[in-house]
Amino acid sequence: MRLAPYLFQRLFDLGTAHVFGIPGDHVLPLYEALADSPLRSILTTHEPSAGFAADAYARLKGIGVVMGTYGAGVLNMVNPIAQAYAEKSPVLVISGAPDLAGRDPELLIHHKVKGFDTQRLIYEQMTAAGATLEDPKTASIEITRVLEAVRREKRPGYLEIPRDLTWAELDEAETWTPVALQRDRAALTEAMQEIDDRLNRSRTPVILAGIDIMRLGLRDQVIRLAERYNLPVATSFMGKAVFPEHHPNFIGTYMGAAGHPYARQMVEASDCLVMLGVWLTDTETGRFTSLIARGTLIQVLPDEVIVSRHRYQQVGLAEVLRSLLESSRIKPREFRNDYLPEPPGVESRSMVAAVFSELSRLDDRRYTFTIDTGDCLFGAVALNAETILNPGYYASMGFGVPAALGAGLAAPDRRPIALVGDGGFQMTGMEIGTLVRYGVNAVVVVLNNGGYRSLEVLRGTSAVWDIHHWDYVAVAGALGAEGTRARNPEEFRIALQQACDRTGVSLIEVVLEPGDISPTLRRLSRT
Repeated sequence: MRLAPYLFQRLFDLGTAHVFGIPGDHVLPLYEALADSPLRSILTTHEPSAGFAADAYARLKGIGVVMGTYGAGVLNMVNPIAQAYAEKSPVLVISGAPDLAGRDPELLIHHKVKGFDTQRLIYEQMTAAGATLEDPKTASIEITRVLEAVRREKRPGYLEIPRDLTWAELDEAETWTPVALQRDRAALTEAMQEIDDRLNRSRTPVILAGIDIMRLGLRDQVIRLAERYNLPVATSFMGKAVFPEHHPNFIGTYMGAAGHPYARQMVEASDCLVMLGVWLTDTETGRFTSLIARGTLIQVLPDEVIVSRHRYQQVGLAEVLRSLLESSRIKPREFRNDYLPEPPGVESRSMVAAVFSELSRLDDRRYTFTIDTGDCLFGAVALNAETILNPGYYASMGFGVPAALGAGLAAPDRRPIALVGDGGFQMTGMEIGTLVRYGVNAVVVVLNNGGYRSLEVLRGTSAVWDIHHWDYVAVAGALGAEGTRARNPEEFRIALQQACDRTGVSLIEVVLEPGDISPTLRRLSRT
């Protein structure tokens, strides 16, 4: 089999059906091969958008693919792939490259930066594995090695294919032997003895569920765990919706002093906090305002378990969850859940509060929410939903709209709703046209506060927070979407209902008054 058809068939067999990107001369042969493959090409307006779309797609499908031309194209994807690496999203980057034949280090070939290996060296910093496929004898071995690393580590991979090897006939001289995942059964037994004992002694056990639950596909197991032992469950900031937020055991999103007050009370007062797949970043902990006693903590990560100060290596999240569900020693509990979706004191006239309140009333089984950074990200702490994709750690602007493209193609049974600030929209909002082109019936909600207001709240007043005003409704119309403007809660309620009832792409511009910010951002500003 030839190289490019082999690669695309392997990707199709892994469950992906789309490739995001933009063509260029060094990658044209790959696009020709893609056209004859079972995969569908999705062209975005800009390479960063392709990267964000592939990231969202990967979070839902298990692998996403982005493809671009050498240098000017693939180097334009660095930021979204850096985010995918930081947030453990399995995205494969495929790059075209100049012909191998006649390469000379002194040749000034367009799109080349420094040396022919410069791009590969850059991507080594943000991928789990990578390869330049320069030898047909080892190409399929290298493809397998990279794909296995992407799937195992849930992080991006990189494949670079010279133009003149696109159609090379593969001829393997050896087979790839994958590295076995190391697991320590004795350590698991000892860890579970300690975990079971602590849970049974506990009077106020709480589960804090994080993003690794979603990355490893363990959501159903966490739900069963909470229901079997009747345990309260909070989610982390990045882990929004890894546990159903309409579930009777859900107690809110924990984010230190910036999160939901009830979640903070329950988590920090627990005498046995079972932290499942949580990353203790600055945003997860509300600028490190978490007050969690080390002696109460059971921290379970994909490849490690820490019980207070006892560390168990080669034991991970999947094994611990399985053992907890199979245990016959742990006693079910009773607890009274006083969680309310909106914390007391939220201003009734706040448009930000109204937006998230209305969105929380939707039948969340029908929607995927893609959240950009800024106050839409902080405000989403109050959003009760089934599926939420957000850049809660890396926090790059521009994720929301292209992520709706990736989410809509990955899960066509759930309509994407993108929440984006006006600043983020001005970066990648042109992908509304791409949503229209490919028939992804998304709803885009633009929170228009006239600038980078979350920075203003966190850092003080400066003219640099202001951005140029766009007529977002007119932009939507020019790109083939329906546009509506909402200036009060009633107008937003009507606009949202109409957008959800119609087919096609809809944009709702939410006009915010100065000082109208989410409760989460207000709490964060005080830390």
